[in-house]
Amino acid sequence: MRSLYLVGAALTLGLATPLMAQDEGAIDLGAYLRATKAEENVTNDLLLGYGGRLGIFLKRNVALELELSNNETAKDAYVLVRPLSARLAWHFPLTQKWSGIVGGGLVRQFIDPANAANTKDLWSDDGWTALLGVERQLRGRMSLRIDGVLEQYHTPINESPTNDLDDTQLALQIGLNWRFRNGEAPAPAPAPAPLPPADSDRDGVPDTADACANTPAGTRVDARGCAVPVDSDGDGVMDNVDACANTPAGTRVDARGCAVPVDSDGDGVMDNVDRCANTPAGTRVDGNGCPVPVDTDGDGVMDNVDACPNTARGTAVDARGCARIFEEGKTTIVLEGVTFNTGSAVLTDAAKAVLDKMAETLNGAPDVNVEVQGHTDNTGSAAVNTRLSGARAESVRAYLVSKGVAAARLTAKGYGPTVPVADNATAAGRAQNRRVELKRTN
Repeated sequence: MRSLYLVGAALTLGLATPLMAQDEGAIDLGAYLRATKAEENVTNDLLLGYGGRLGIFLKRNVALELELSNNETAKDAYVLVRPLSARLAWHFPLTQKWSGIVGGGLVRQFIDPANAANTKDLWSDDGWTALLGVERQLRGRMSLRIDGVLEQYHTPINESPTNDLDDTQLALQIGLNWRFRNGEAPAPAPAPAPLPPADSDRDGVPDTADACANTPAGTRVDARGCAVPVDSDGDGVMDNVDACANTPAGTRVDARGCAVPVDSDGDGVMDNVDRCANTPAGTRVDGNGCPVPVDTDGDGVMDNVDACPNTARGTAVDARGCARIFEEGKTTIVLEGVTFNTGSAVLTDAAKAVLDKMAETLNGAPDVNVEVQGHTDNTGSAAVNTRLSGARAESVRAYLVSKGVAAARLTAKGYGPTVPVADNATAAGRAQNRRVELKRTN
């Protein structure tokens, strides 16, 4: 086994071409360790051994593989098993480094059973084999290969006219594989590099061209080997005239190498007095370089606290800068002037004019969700009134959605005569009860 590892190491270190070239004509050489579980008619012990593989790619990703392995056990009774197989194997990529292998073919097995007296006791079996494996590229030509192998034999071991046995073997193979491309030859050894010319002071200029011998170590020199001016702090001003050595990297300096005032964020206030660095471009700032309050939509609420920065001009807003829909402390509002054709849910033109303004107000308060409520008086059937009030509420909701109010913010429900706000005994009271309301739901 040690010699097997030495051969593998030599192949790996000596050849450094890509492994996973599975083109037609490529050749695989492999060596592996094998553990085999045979049926009891062969042995009750686990067979351990090793083997070798030769693979030839007949087509891209399809190889003819020949394997021979030697497996034995000496635990209880010595048994030697040598399967020789020939199969077709399909190699397919899984990831950049991993590939899968599926194969099948024929196998012949040579068996030296326990207590064999001489070579005439050696048996051979024929059968078929299947393989499922994975391969992982390691380096150069070399890869790690792991295979699960199934072998099915018709065996003569202990066979008699009344005892016709079959033998199934399962094996796990783990080993190394080396792949060679078609017609590939080892790369020629590189020619030895010429010795560099002598450079006594190690400044990068050969002694033969060095006009300034013995330059101190680390000194920057020109092509003649002589010291050149140095800018230690990298500010563009050479050390010999730099009045401000060790300027922090990236600092803007004058001709003397000293820092000059800078306005990094371009707000018109120099960095040395700018209390609000990195102000966004175009921001209006005060003398300290900090943003000044701005009310873009002119609603009286500054942009920095305005939750609705694009409220239409003239819209009444709350403290957050959003359109005020409900009076202070209230969550409902009656849509005065929203009427319908008699006995139907069809909006009148006057109602549409009212709803146009309400849609504009709702769009100015995008975080407000409402329920559109339909209400009736108690004249007629309660069931009919409930259905009618629901249809009218849905009609109002649909109109508001058509004017740009997000549908997800609106719900509609008909309450019929169940929530009166006035006495249904009078005509005036019934008129008040026939209404459409908006109720905030969040």
